[in-house]
Amino acid sequence: MTTMSTFHNVQEAGSRRSLLWRRLGVGALTVLVAAGLFGLLGDQTAVVEARSGDSLHLRVTYASSARPGQDVPFEIEVSDPAGLAPQITLALTADYLDIYETQGWYPATTDETRDDEWLYLTFATQEQPTMTVGFDAYIQPNSVRGRQGQVAVVVDGVPRDPVSFRTQLFP
Repeated sequence: MTTMSTFHNVQEAGSRRSLLWRRLGVGALTVLVAAGLFGLLGDQTAVVEARSGDSLHLRVTYASSARPGQDVPFEIEVSDPAGLAPQITLALTADYLDIYETQGWYPATTDETRDDEWLYLTFATQEQPTMTVGFDAYIQPNSVRGRQGQVAVVVDGVPRDPVSFRTQLFP
């Protein structure tokens, strides 16, 4: 039997630097997978609320983060315990809607106008205490930049106390 080792000419496979890079890569992948498992990377929904005027309450549900081509929620709720006026006009930042491909508003508007800043949408309320308006839409496949928007109830021809929100888009 010989005393010579078969490993005496074998060199170490990698340096400390390559070992560090492998560990950092595995760590980064672990963080990415964990974020995906806990729902931190997908579409996110948020709500903003405000009082408008004396008794009107405005609530907007929107996608705070989304990806192009995905269906996203966009809903506006206006309520007044005393009952809403027969018609109510909402003002929405006009360029915010550029990120959407739309099927329309539900219920349908009775009137729509636009100026440089706002899109004005008028709805019949049947004098109910709460009106909910849904926007049937998805993010345009070619949208790559998010947008900031505002919604306000129009009182005496002027948008009052707008709520602000932002939709961030990810590839």
